[in-house]
Amino acid sequence: MHRRRLALVFGNDDYSGKYKLQSCIKDANDMTVALTNLGFDCMKYHNSNKRQMECAIRDFRARIMNNDCIVIYFSGHGMEVQRENYLVPIETLYDPEFDCISLDTMLKVLNCSGNNLLHIIILDACRADEANDAWKTKASNEELYLTPAFGKALTSHIRIPNESQFALIFSSDPGTVSFAGKPGGNSFFTSVLLNHLTTSELEFHGMMRQVGKEILQKSSNKQRPWLYSCLTEEFYFNQGL
Repeated sequence: MHRRRLALVFGNDDYSGKYKLQSCIKDANDMTVALTNLGFDCMKYHNSNKRQMECAIRDFRARIMNNDCIVIYFSGHGMEVQRENYLVPIETLYDPEFDCISLDTMLKVLNCSGNNLLHIIILDACRADEANDAWKTKASNEELYLTPAFGKALTSHIRIPNESQFALIFSSDPGTVSFAGKPGGNSFFTSVLLNHLTTSELEFHGMMRQVGKEILQKSSNKQRPWLYSCLTEEFYFNQGL
């Protein structure tokens, strides 16, 4: 089936104080270039507050039609609180339920946007939980702050229409941080993903196996991507000729 390709890309660096990041806008820019070259019509946003992110999601949703392939990419701070995943906007955070973008809510909204959709959500963000120190920060290359909290940090189950397909990629294990990479470069996860995204005729699940192995090696087994998928058709970012 031929699917029209749409992508929504966020890169948030400009957090306050010690939470400021350096690689996320570059991640978003480089991902936008790669996806555009692969036939995606991209909408890109930098350093967005909650209202701006909500408007971007609303405007993106209005463009979706039946049978579309949808990619949403986010690079920035993330967190998990009581099994709920959140994307963190750049303004001051007081309560994640009110101040952040709920992943579950965003997906439920997108799932109502058309029939027979293929969703791929890519989150290059931490999955630390509120009980840990540094629960909303990306780690530097040398630092690993957190003990994984596998028992209480899994994302909530998302119900989607039976005729739609869905893949959710987290850059790290539940309860852990993602490494930010060297100044001026991409994060660990995005740098590896970009290396494989454009490989011709590499099926999606095979690509993610390669990405996972390379990140484990690059991070000395301290970061491991997670994939939740119910794709029933083979998907290729680069379909080849």
